[in-house]
Parts: sequence; structure tokens; C-alpha cells
Amino acid sequence: MIKSGTLASPWHPADELKSHRLEADATQTVAALALPPQFVFAAGVNIAKIPELWKSLWNWLAVWPDIQAFRAALAIWALVGVIVFTLVAIDPMGRSATKEYNNASENWQQGTSLYKGKNKYLYLPQWAMLYTPFNVLPRHVGEPLWRLVCIGTLACAIWTAARHLAPQKSGALFLIASALILPSALASARNGQVNMPLAGFYLLAAIALARERWHLTAILLAVTLALKPISIVPILLCGALYPRLILPLIVWLAVMFGAAYLHPNPQFVTGQYQAFFDKLTNSAAKPSGHTWSDYAGMLKCFGLTLPDQISFLIRAAAAVLTFGLCFLALRTKDALPRALTIMLFAVIYLMLFNPRTETNSYVILGIFIALLAAWEGLVRKNHAAVAIWVFLALTLGNENYGGYIYRSTNLWLKPLVALALGVWLAGRVLKLPRGESPIFSPASNS
Repeated sequence: MIKSGTLASPWHPADELKSHRLEADATQTVAALALPPQFVFAAGVNIAKIPELWKSLWNWLAVWPDIQAFRAALAIWALVGVIVFTLVAIDPMGRSATKEYNNASENWQQGTSLYKGKNKYLYLPQWAMLYTPFNVLPRHVGEPLWRLVCIGTLACAIWTAARHLAPQKSGALFLIASALILPSALASARNGQVNMPLAGFYLLAAIALARERWHLTAILLAVTLALKPISIVPILLCGALYPRLILPLIVWLAVMFGAAYLHPNPQFVTGQYQAFFDKLTNSAAKPSGHTWSDYAGMLKCFGLTLPDQISFLIRAAAAVLTFGLCFLALRTKDALPRALTIMLFAVIYLMLFNPRTETNSYVILGIFIALLAAWEGLVRKNHAAVAIWVFLALTLGNENYGGYIYRSTNLWLKPLVALALGVWLAGRVLKLPRGESPIFSPASNS
């Protein structure tokens, strides 16, 4: 009987067939939920087969024609470049970190002090000089061009590393590392911080160091110091561990510092060096607030604030420990893994113990993690290990996964990753037999 106020629809055989299908689908769903090992995803993938599919993915990537993988990687970088260029060209100073770069460049040209205020310009005068070509252009041109330089430097460094690490699989290594660096790189690509080129130059310097290209290494390290004063750490570390690098470092650092005297007022330049030193040893060395993503910022997230004296002692002890571990890493037989291990230790130290580490700084660590993930998957074929490396690479991009995740993990998750990586790498250096590579070791025979 049809109730009042309702209309009966005419019966059709197709309706009954559809009903039977819905009932069958519901039965299959219930059965799937009742049997966890047979759980089926929306795509129809059996969860028990995920390890097999993961292995198949990496086996497929390993045999993918290298030129095609190279072109795919170039396409990724081109797409990122076009998107970032367009966004910045439309709104050059929106979400931008380059305001201080532009102001410093203008002040340098006008002969006025670069170091006004407590937490503004914290770089050497050389960075104001290097940024001048982008500053003199209209903002809608200079700003997006600077972003392209950042993106291009990072991409070229990864490609160079891929060619030296795995010449026969360089395209695939380039592709995978490029994809995995993006989560930690996108924020810096958008706001124009120097982190991306700094990461690229650290990697290129390690490669040049392995090849015993002493003057090229010194030039690259001098450029990193011009980009950011924290580069004094890898400079001192590499100079102490590679004595043949000392003289080239002296020469090219002298050239770098002397280049500032191209300014028409030498007295102004000398005064700016003094102002930089004063700022570096006073306000820059004692940042205030809870906005830093170093080990102290991580501890603050868990309610632990250390006195300045204790914090200084921890940083000093970490420096000594880092040097000792790098000295032990010199036992590594292969030159490239040896140099990359030393540079990775330097980067881990900077992430954890530089009191002004920002969340966007972790792209400098991300470039090593991305390469290690690609190496484990393509060369060593350690599919369990590569899953961990991929997870770490994605973790360094926590700012991209929505406000809740970012707010919940900001300032503590990335330092925790750096700390875990440092402990793991130290264990590798201490436990491995003399001559074996802590990272980028050859393919396993097992």
C-alpha cells in the first residue's frame, strides 16, 4: 500500500539488478572489514601486497630508461619554476623573505649602514653586493628571477651528485631525489630565502672536495659564507680535515672579503665589517622568542628551557663531538662517501646547534636525505630502508600538510629528525670496519 503524500515509481528490471549489485558490494565490504589481511583499498589494492608493490615500484624505476627519467626530472623542476615564477611575478613581496636583501642592497649602493635594528640584516656585506642585480630590476622581474636562481642551483647540485654517485642510473637518481626534496624546498622557493642555493653549494663543495679540486672547493665554500655566515662551520671543518685545502681557502676567502672594497668608500666598508662583527657577537648570537627550530627550540616545545650558559656548553661540546666523528670518517676508503659524510655532519650540526635555525632551513638537510633515499632504492635495493628515508623526506615538509599538522609539529619535529639522523650516522661511523662507507655504500650482495 502506498502512503498518502507519496508517489510510486514504476518498477523496472534494471532497478532490481542494481539492488542486487548494491547488496553484493555491501557483502564484499563487510567481508573485507572482517578480514584485516584481506583489507581492500578503494583502488583495489590488497594491504598484504603493499611491500611487494613497493618493491616492484623501485624495480621498475631501476630499469626505467635513464634519459626518460632525466627528462621527467627536468619536467618537475620546470613546472615548479613556472609556478613559483608566476606567483612571485604577480605578488613579488607577498610571503617574501627578501625585503631585508633589497634594503641591504640599496643601503650598500648608497653608502649607509646595513646593520640597523636587532634582528634584520644578519649577513656579510658580500650578500648585499650579490643581490644587487636582482634589486636593481623591477620587483616583478628581479624577485621571480631570484627564485629561479634558487631552484636552478638546487636542481643542478642534485644532478651533479647523481652523475657522480651512480653514473649508470643518474637520471633515475636525479628524478627521485628531485621529487623527494620538494616537500622541504617549496617554502624557501616561494619566499626567496638563501637556503636552497646554500644547500646546493654545500653539496657541490662536498663533491669538489672528494675530487680533490681544492680551489673549486674553496671558491664554493667562500660563496656559501657570502650567502650565510653559518657557513664558517663547514669551512673550518673541511679546512681542519683536509690540510691541502687550507691555502686555497685563505686565498679565496681573502678575495671574497677584499671584493667589498670595490665600493668607492673603503672606510665605509671597514665600518660595515665592524658593525657586522658587533651584531654577530651580540644580538645575532642571542636570539629571543620561541621561533627557532634548533635543539633548544625543540626542548622548549616540551617545556624545558636551558640557561644560556648551559646551552652554550652543549653547543660547544657538540662542535667537539662533530669534529671527532668527522675525523673518524676520514677512515672511509671511498672519497665521495667520505666527503659527503663530513658535510652531512656539518649540516646536522648547523640544524641542531645554530641558535637561529628556521624551519625552512631544513632543505639543507633534505637534499642529503633525498639522495640517500634514491640511493637505497636504486643502488642498494634496500626497500625497507628506503621507506624510512622517504618518510623522513616527507617529514621535513610538514609545513605543506595543513595548518593543524604544521602547528602541532612546528619547531620540534624537524630537529628531532636531525637528532635521530645524527645519532644514526654517528653509530655508523663508530661501528663500521675501517674503510667502509657510512653512507652511499655499495650495493649489498645479500
